[in-house]
Amino acid sequence: MRCVAVTLAALALAPAAAAWSPLGTGVGNTTVPSLLVTQAGTIIAAYDMPNGSIAVVRNGTTKTLVTGDPVPGHTQVVQQPSGALQLYFPNAQGVGRMTSTDDGQTWTGPIETQSHTVGPVNGAAVAPDGTPYFAQDGTGFVNVFRGLNGEQVKNVYTRCCGYFESLAVDSSGLAQIAFYSNADPDAATVYESLGSDLTPAAPTVLKPVAQHEAPLVADHAGNTFLAWAPGYPTATTLSVVPFRGGAPSADGVSFRGAFSGPEPHMALAVDTTDRLWLVWTQGGKLHAARSRSHGLHFGATVTVGEPGSVYQLAAAGIATGVGSVDVVVNTGSSLVGQTLHPGLSVRVYKKGKAIWAQALDDGFGVGGARFKVGGKTISANATGAARVPRGRGSASAAGYVSATFRVP
Repeated sequence: MRCVAVTLAALALAPAAAAWSPLGTGVGNTTVPSLLVTQAGTIIAAYDMPNGSIAVVRNGTTKTLVTGDPVPGHTQVVQQPSGALQLYFPNAQGVGRMTSTDDGQTWTGPIETQSHTVGPVNGAAVAPDGTPYFAQDGTGFVNVFRGLNGEQVKNVYTRCCGYFESLAVDSSGLAQIAFYSNADPDAATVYESLGSDLTPAAPTVLKPVAQHEAPLVADHAGNTFLAWAPGYPTATTLSVVPFRGGAPSADGVSFRGAFSGPEPHMALAVDTTDRLWLVWTQGGKLHAARSRSHGLHFGATVTVGEPGSVYQLAAAGIATGVGSVDVVVNTGSSLVGQTLHPGLSVRVYKKGKAIWAQALDDGFGVGGARFKVGGKTISANATGAARVPRGRGSASAAGYVSATFRVP
């Protein structure tokens, strides 16, 4: 498996002009919000609090669904093709489930599932036929449950131990799991595809790696994407690897640069039009890049300042307009979020004796872009290109973070 490298130091990272907005307080630094954009375009974030509460934020409004939970932990919210939302959360009996059929406005339950293991629900996904999956880990197991109430279960990793598991089910119905494992001295990010009885196939083991998340997402075209951060004891690279049919399908893309401490925290998200987002922390900033090419390459990286210490990170792709990504960060005691927009890049080239510039989004021309060079404002054609004079300039387009460039 070979990776196409993107050196961060060589990129002009575009600042995304936005601000962090508060979403919830009273969380612990282990709280990982489960983030979802519903079929109706509603943003749902589910999370736990140390005081025993399970809450849902719907378009900025918080509702507490459970109180007095003696073992609060990671929750997972998913949506079935019918539109029903299913929320899985740990409780004293194992894992409970709550349901909403009105886009998260009201919830019924809880109903106890077939999981009687007390512990966080670290991953969840829904198959194309509407079947939910969820996962838990512990000493000597990573359990995957299938069915509305987890009627089928399989321990897919009997070694000690697997952590930070994430689940994805591709458009063919292939279930897959990824997680961090410290079973070997050099540790690993482990990817497994699961058979019809949930038995894992031979794993893809990526190492060495420090302790990091292993986000896994699937699009609607048969692709699944895994993000991992090779390097030990600190990461040296952040890579996104595409899988198809249970095996790596193409060269991955690597984002290189200086990482320190627990960096990078990372998240992947796919919107309903199959645009793939990677979001990560690095150097006291939060970065995001989007791929419109099914992970073959990514567009310009945008960056914003972190709202403080970042302990956990979640993201959800939004397809409205030119697209964006909703990001939620756990600062240790509160959840804050903001929406990030894709960044433009500019290609400068000659056509005859004339100099042209083209505004690009992951290599795709952005029609309607505008260039400002030497005091002149020039509108691009439908392919995002325009003839420009020499000098320093900027490119902008509705819904995008602007880019600067120079015409020599």
